[in-house]
Amino acid sequence: MSEASDRVKRLNRVLKVQAQKRILEEWRIGQLREQRIGLEKSDADILASLGVENALHGLFIGAKVSNLRRNEAERTKLAEAENQAEERLRNVRRVEKSLEKVRNSTGREADAEAEAKQRDASIDAFLARTTSFE
Repeated sequence: MSEASDRVKRLNRVLKVQAQKRILEEWRIGQLREQRIGLEKSDADILASLGVENALHGLFIGAKVSNLRRNEAERTKLAEAENQAEERLRNVRRVEKSLEKVRNSTGREADAEAEAKQRDASIDAFLARTTSFE
């Protein structure tokens, strides 16, 4: 097997790893978005419970405000984590694309080498047959 075809196999393995890294980053982003949606739902529930029709309304306002502040702090952390995950995803995709380009060019090189070997073998076989007839 030629060096170029070995290199193509190695590049394919590296591409599989890059694809797994991409899938992992996409999953992380999805998890962070789900957490953010959960916080937004929690905020909506807290705000909906602030109605004045409840007799115990005033007793829990402090706790609800505290929960809203905690949710806002958590939302800020999630937004930062999501931005970092998106940056990592962009980097992984960039590396994956560059590896695909290298693999494709190396694959073309390996195909050309294999074709040249086959052509040389055909010429040698032809020459062997023609010289044996002389």
